[in-house]
Amino acid sequence: MSASNEKPRDPTTSAIISHTFADLLVAGVVVELDAREAEELGAFEETALTDAEAWEANADLDMSEVRNGD
Repeated sequence: MSASNEKPRDPTTSAIISHTFADLLVAGVVVELDAREAEELGAFEETALTDAEAWEANADLDMSEVRNGD
């Protein structure tokens, strides 16, 4: 960008908007999906730990260090 008064271009103002799945493979095209469509495509895949996995991850902690803040 030059030192003039030009503002950075907002990419959303020049985007091509589509509602067609096939356009997901086209560079520069923004495909708008509803929540159901996005979920079908895996956008909302849950990857969080379960409670059991979280507790198991604490198994290797030295609790004396945790209590003392070391």
